[in-house]
Amino acid sequence: MSTARRATAEVLTLVLGDDALALSTASELLRLPGHQVTVLGPGNDEFTKSVAAIGARLISGLPHHGDALERAGVQRAETIIAVSRDDQLNLHAALLARDANPRIRIVLRQFNRTLAHKIEQNLPDCVVLSLAWHSAASYAATALDPTCFRGLQFPEPDGPLTGFAERLATDEAIAGRSVAEVEAALGARIVAIDGETAIGRDIRVPRRARLCLYGTIEQLLRSTPPVANNKETPNQDTGGRSPRSPGRWWFLRSNPYLWSFAGAAFVLFWLGTWHFHVTFKIDWLTAAYFVLATMTTTGYGDITPDRNVTVDVVMAMVLMLSGVVFTGVFIAFAASMLTRAQWVRTQGLRRIRRRGHIVVCGAGSIGSGVIELLLGFGKPLVVVEATPDTATVERARDLGFDLLTGDAGRDDTLDLCNLEAAHSLVALTNFDTLNLEIALGARARNPNMPIVLRIADASFAASIARHFDFRTTYSAAALAAPAFAGLADAAGARGHITIDGQELAIGEYRLPVSAGGGLPPGLIPLAVARENGLLLTHHFTDLAAGDRVLALRPLTQSSSGVDAIPEPKVASAPAGSF
Repeated sequence: MSTARRATAEVLTLVLGDDALALSTASELLRLPGHQVTVLGPGNDEFTKSVAAIGARLISGLPHHGDALERAGVQRAETIIAVSRDDQLNLHAALLARDANPRIRIVLRQFNRTLAHKIEQNLPDCVVLSLAWHSAASYAATALDPTCFRGLQFPEPDGPLTGFAERLATDEAIAGRSVAEVEAALGARIVAIDGETAIGRDIRVPRRARLCLYGTIEQLLRSTPPVANNKETPNQDTGGRSPRSPGRWWFLRSNPYLWSFAGAAFVLFWLGTWHFHVTFKIDWLTAAYFVLATMTTTGYGDITPDRNVTVDVVMAMVLMLSGVVFTGVFIAFAASMLTRAQWVRTQGLRRIRRRGHIVVCGAGSIGSGVIELLLGFGKPLVVVEATPDTATVERARDLGFDLLTGDAGRDDTLDLCNLEAAHSLVALTNFDTLNLEIALGARARNPNMPIVLRIADASFAASIARHFDFRTTYSAAALAAPAFAGLADAAGARGHITIDGQELAIGEYRLPVSAGGGLPPGLIPLAVARENGLLLTHHFTDLAAGDRVLALRPLTQSSSGVDAIPEPKVASAPAGSF
């Protein structure tokens, strides 16, 4: 946003939406000094209270019906951020706002990335972000490296998957060596040491220091601790044995009724064999032969009970009747199991034999993005989706990943996924409670397996992480809201990360920046994207036209009274902005 546009006493931003993303975006904007926020959404009591709780103003009604935009103050608004679930409504509202105020900046939520790119190319002062793709990077990065707490593609939209990860300086490759040496060994940029971001390249890394690294996921995986790679470790609760595997003795638990009948039949067979062994005074094998012939109603007649002995006759009758019952029940169960097996195969369910695979539960909007990102890392992929669309089925066939058509919340579906040998599991369905159910079921099968959870509500996600000890629980809205709020100022905002309580904004800059100012103050450069690849950096020197820079900026640092970083001297090129 230009300096002239920032000269007003307070900046008014309109936020269109009716869900957690709209509320989170409005809340992020209100954290900035000199900002007013008006939310356009439903006028029900619950949403009204939620908007009032964050300090925003609510205008009820749809922007394309009536005078909602006019009542919201569209003529004096600097930005409209349309983040409803309806892509068409977002675009329609933005265009109506531009009609009413040609100077208004537009920030759109759109699922279709291709359409989003074309809108940005053809609509001035407009930036479009896909919630699904923005959050998919974090889910995919954490599934690959559980120590990673935030993922992103840099540069957007087709750059490599990168991320921020945690490391502990315990081995000789890190402890006691200089920052420059550690970065060369790990192929990653050290962002902070024990929460301190102002670090020189010559300082030594203390033993057991906590490091925050940034780099490509491919490089980060090379230094991931063994536990995070899910190598099996003995379970102290089981006396050093491996964790309980639900795949072992699965046939005993597959149908308890069947095995109850089988157990009863065996007991009766043994009692009959003992009885006729004693009564007939014959060997055990002959007695067993007679009992089996009687229970199966074969009746060769070579051995018969003495009809003058009531007990023998009654015992033979019991064996015949019970044999008919047990045989009928067994045939019924066998037919049922065969029918079930055929149905399961028809539905796309089968037992997975892979090892080191990543299980993705849910192939919706976010799941599709996660799948696409994970396919580039060569790890086997198992996708579980109750109702896969045609595109997902075709991708599974063309790209070679396993697609199971079933409810991941069911124990029998999870049993097929061979979780005891899996690398990690990501629960990405559209229902928070189902994701929690999947995660708890997966943990019961493999307590050491990293599990990544998608929870829509940020407070619910924090509660689940706290009470169930799921450390990688993300809210897609919480991941995207800071990015949408940052995009109200300029293109390139990528959200926030928190390091030891210090919040830092992530931004992507294209050089040279727009005339009038240079880069924002207080930046911490991380990487530069060029045609020959991604280069990690600590400074802004030696930059060239066309470079795309990823940098952090402390949110607590005020830009007032601080000179901006001068624009690097670069050759003439089309201007870009943050």
